Amino acid sequence: MIKRRQEMKTEPRFQVKGGRGGYESTHIFTTAEVDKVNLFAVNTLPPGSSIGVHPHTTEGEAYVILRGQATVTEDGQDYLLGPGDAEYCTGGHSHGIANDGDETLAFLAIIIK
Repeated sequence: MIKRRQEMKTEPRFQVKGGRGGYESTHIFTTAEVDKVNLFAVNTLPPGSSIGVHPHTTEGEAYVILRGQATVTEDGQDYLLGPGDAEYCTGGHSHGIANDGDETLAFLAIIIK
């Protein structure tokens, strides 16, 4: 399946999972197009924004950092991740992500059923 950028929907999101500020989420593929995922998107967080810490029990979520620097909290521990780094959360664990840097953070987020 090929999908051009102009075919992808971008939506603003605000204070997700108790996070700070807002960000944009560009849906690369929808759940109607890819049946084994609940989310397949690039999220773009400006400095100071975050997605709050939240658990995953029956599904997993992967973050792959594309641009900028992220503070990823996994099970209460903070990790600094940069471009090319990744994190995966599932099985009753929790995670969140924050842009505490000076430049825009972009990361691929995939929630796997």
